Amino acid sequence: MDHVWLVGMMGSGKTTVGVLVAQILGLPFVDIDAKIMADTGRTIAELFDDGEDHFRNVETEALKRIAGGERSVIGTGGGAIVLRQNVSVMQASGTIILLDVDVATIVDRVGLDPERPLLNSVDAVADIFEIRREMYNAVADHVVETVGREPSAVAREVAACIDT
Repeated sequence: MDHVWLVGMMGSGKTTVGVLVAQILGLPFVDIDAKIMADTGRTIAELFDDGEDHFRNVETEALKRIAGGERSVIGTGGGAIVLRQNVSVMQASGTIILLDVDVATIVDRVGLDPERPLLNSVDAVADIFEIRREMYNAVADHVVETVGREPSAVAREVAACIDT
């Protein structure tokens, strides 16, 4: 069994479900954003202040380090699939599971924040969702629906997708 890469929009449940999947499979869980912040001593927002390209480079390096490490369940950042090299790292080292969600559920789970462009309106969330949705579906080995489901049920379905 290789890594289990969880992808999807913010609010899709990557961290909540990821912790549960890791418990089911007896693997460690890694939250990529938390790992990046621990490694750099900076928040994701601070890294983005240096430009999205800078952040994506930091993210790519973190993904590579994790891919070369012990088998884990990894909750990726929502935009990790934007760069082809990130997708290649994930595809080469494990199974990619899309935790599918809809715009209304994202807003319910995460809320709106006028200080964050991605979350400042339902339209903004919908715009980024539409841009990324095709990318998520194109890279996913499996798609698991999260809308209206308990995290434990989602985690069991994700775990069932993994060859142990």
